[in-house]
Amino acid sequence: MTAIKQFFEQHEKPIKIQYPEQFDPKWVVMESGWPCFKLSALDNQPWDKMHIEAESLLEYFKDHRMDYGKGWKSLTLHGVDDDTQSLDQYGDRKDVVKQLDWTWVAEQCPETKKFLTNVWPAEFLNRVRFMLLEPGGYIEPHQDRGDKEKRLSVCNISLNNPQGCKFVFKDHGIVPFEDKGSAFLMDISNVHAVFNNSNEPRIHMIIHYELGRRIRDFFYVLRQSYYTNRG
Repeated sequence: MTAIKQFFEQHEKPIKIQYPEQFDPKWVVMESGWPCFKLSALDNQPWDKMHIEAESLLEYFKDHRMDYGKGWKSLTLHGVDDDTQSLDQYGDRKDVVKQLDWTWVAEQCPETKKFLTNVWPAEFLNRVRFMLLEPGGYIEPHQDRGDKEKRLSVCNISLNNPQGCKFVFKDHGIVPFEDKGSAFLMDISNVHAVFNNSNEPRIHMIIHYELGRRIRDFFYVLRQSYYTNRG
């Protein structure tokens, strides 16, 4: 906990993002250096229903990266099995990706599966997981990708985000997740940490994806979100 407290003392501040007048999707995703980007175009999704589905399965969540923190658990909707870790652990990535499929978890979560199938603007899903952080739980400062892989590459959706639960990026600040639900593209090459200083379980959903032939769909979501965020 000492490392968490020190990290938060140094980096806990509002994230400030300056939006250029013109929208450039490649610049936003690959070159902006932004730690996160809110997908405002997805604000009206039934996050509350997805939260209910995930919460009903709490007893099945698996411990996740116990060396990184406390009370951090996951449950896989789309992957190798319901406890899918980094794909690199399973062999050649190209071969592993071909094996990915819906798990039994997705069949228990029809609203969530419908969103991922019909709304999420990418052709291919890689790993998709519910991520639980128990009350009082924390995730120590870490980065999931190297500095040379800086880009907005995964989506982190708050199905809930209790007051007192904060996700902080080093040098940038607090990601403004909403308790009612919100979706952000994230650059996880930045060092980050999370602390759930509340009495409620925090449940997010993380989507790893490949656009495939749905580049245009992704472009429209990105553009609408950009101008909404910019105001």
